[in-house]
Amino acid sequence: MHAMLRRMHKEVLSDLVEAYKAAEAQIAQDASPLARLVKVMDQLTAKWRKQFDDAADDMAKRFVKSAQTYTQSSFQAELKRNGFTVQFRPTRYVQDMVARSIAENVNLIKGMSDDHLKGIETAVNMSVMRGRDLSSLSEALQKQYGVSRRRAAFIARDQNNKATSVINRARQTELGLKEAIWVHSSGGKHPRPDHVKAGKDRLRFNLIKGAYIGGRWIHPGEDPNCRCTWSVIIPGFDDD
Repeated sequence: MHAMLRRMHKEVLSDLVEAYKAAEAQIAQDASPLARLVKVMDQLTAKWRKQFDDAADDMAKRFVKSAQTYTQSSFQAELKRNGFTVQFRPTRYVQDMVARSIAENVNLIKGMSDDHLKGIETAVNMSVMRGRDLSSLSEALQKQYGVSRRRAAFIARDQNNKATSVINRARQTELGLKEAIWVHSSGGKHPRPDHVKAGKDRLRFNLIKGAYIGGRWIHPGEDPNCRCTWSVIIPGFDDD
């Protein structure tokens, strides 16, 4: 996703710079070069929206499948440490969870590209209306790229947490496991106090229903930027 965003930004920047150079004299004279720039922006938007739409499904599938493979291997290793050997099969329930994760990722990828293109269009319009030069526009476009790149990184990290959480819970509930203990991650810069407390208290919760934290039912990894996990309770081994 980062690589495709970088290619899009590079091409859009190159084509807009060329068009802006041709219109810069008009901008300085308070003429109206906006129509030419709008035409270039419309062409670029149509091209890259199609490319992201075509690639989004494949990117999302690879992303979720990677999370699924990691989740399955980790859970099998945990079961093996407790003396169980389980061969997972692609059940309908897990397939449904995977399909939902893929669909959510497709929408986020498309939304991220649309927002980036809209941000570029706004920067171009503002530069023309304010009579700014090319260097000012280039600086504005670079800032927009930074915003989009950070958002892409957030989407990748956050969706990895969510996909891992959803698929793992599906596998565990299919095996008849019902409860888990909240495990707080200390990796985030701004930990949520109620998540910290849940980890400290070793909060026990139902895998399907979730844990009642902050006035609502949630699962570890569900909130934005939440890196919390859980330790599944295996009856006869982990019961208090």
